Amino acid sequence: MIQLEIDEATQTLTGKLVPSYPIVDAAHKRTLLKSIAAENGIPLSQTMAVGDGANDLLMLHAAGLGVAWRAKSKVQLEAPVRINGESLVDVLYLLGMDNEDIAELTSDVQ
Repeated sequence: MIQLEIDEATQTLTGKLVPSYPIVDAAHKRTLLKSIAAENGIPLSQTMAVGDGANDLLMLHAAGLGVAWRAKSKVQLEAPVRINGESLVDVLYLLGMDNEDIAELTSDVQ
């Protein structure tokens, strides 16, 4: 997420970025995936990444399962897996869940 700096006195945007919110590019997304997996003792082959833009491709290819969800054409062509459903709940089927599992998991959400 990119945060734009706000001038407190005028409550207007300054045109600068807040330094504590770095720009997350394709390489950074891939690095984050790898480091989160490593920190949690998860083999990269057991990870899943979901994205929709070209800056997600490095991450999608690094993950054990890279999913383009309602992605731009280039990403759909290059991603290992693509889904164009109505809800991210569709991704749960890729994890082996069935309708009963998903209903139980999402019962508190609906």
